[in-house]
Amino acid sequence: MEYLLIMKTEKRILIALPAYNEEATIADIIRRIPQQPVPGVAISVLTVDDGSTDGTVSAARSAGAEVISHGRNLGLGQTFRTALRYARDGGYHILVTIDSDGQFNPEHIPLLIKPIMDEKADFVTASRFVDPELIPDMPRLKIWGNRRVAKLVGKLSGINIKDATCGFRAYGPAALERLSSFSRFTYTQEVIIDLASKGLTIFEVPVRILGERPVGSSRIASSLWRYAILSLAAMYSISHDHQPWKFYGTPALILLILGIAADLFVLIRWIITGSISPFTAIGLGGLFLITFGVLLFLFASLADTASHNRHLIETVISENVRKNRDGGYLFHKRE
Repeated sequence: MEYLLIMKTEKRILIALPAYNEEATIADIIRRIPQQPVPGVAISVLTVDDGSTDGTVSAARSAGAEVISHGRNLGLGQTFRTALRYARDGGYHILVTIDSDGQFNPEHIPLLIKPIMDEKADFVTASRFVDPELIPDMPRLKIWGNRRVAKLVGKLSGINIKDATCGFRAYGPAALERLSSFSRFTYTQEVIIDLASKGLTIFEVPVRILGERPVGSSRIASSLWRYAILSLAAMYSISHDHQPWKFYGTPALILLILGIAADLFVLIRWIITGSISPFTAIGLGGLFLITFGVLLFLFASLADTASHNRHLIETVISENVRKNRDGGYLFHKRE
């Protein structure tokens, strides 16, 4: 095993394809990736194999991609983090993710990269719903579900987003430095909330996308109920990390106000009449509300402390990623 020392003198882009049993389509996607998507850049193609049991790995390698294989199925979220870590360790300036199932056209990659190269965006996602004329032919239930998810993500992130689940995306230098992702199942909504909460600029680029996979069926959305539950869990997790007082402090304050009001009512009645009957239940309910309100305040305080610690760790990671990218040299392992 030897290491090549490479001068990092140009912008470098990593095109990453998550794959799980995509033998039928992945080679065609890789071969259609533009070799010079924008002037003055060098690209590399990586397939992250998430435990495929068919010929996905050999098909990707034969098409010219480097392959990292998990060995077993770990989920789309972990597959994305493998690509993210590879881009960070490799000193890449831009990471582009594109699914291996054939729904996205790799010739649209320059459209996603351009806002980043023009320094107008930190993160760009392809969108199926920004342009009404480009809405794909897909079941109405899926369109309705995607729009509901986009509205929820927009509310949690504070931005206007039309398509929060598309996996065809480009991450600029700032996004690569500051992004955090933890969900095992999926990462698409989580990433938007995380980057928006950190003040990064997000663009949506309308492109024509196939509404259904040309081969096989979706592994992620095979069960809409499971997809919805796990996606909500991921969104909740990332949102309360960024805004613990909003998620826990506000309900705590409401519970305390209601509890104190209930107990004050009972106390005033006892002072006036010498009895709390028939409002004993209100008094007890007030005590429970106050107790739960105090507990939520304590929980908010602990979550806020954890959030500060997370931000400190993210700052260290960001600085390391920036130094690795801009240090001037890249050590590349060759077997």
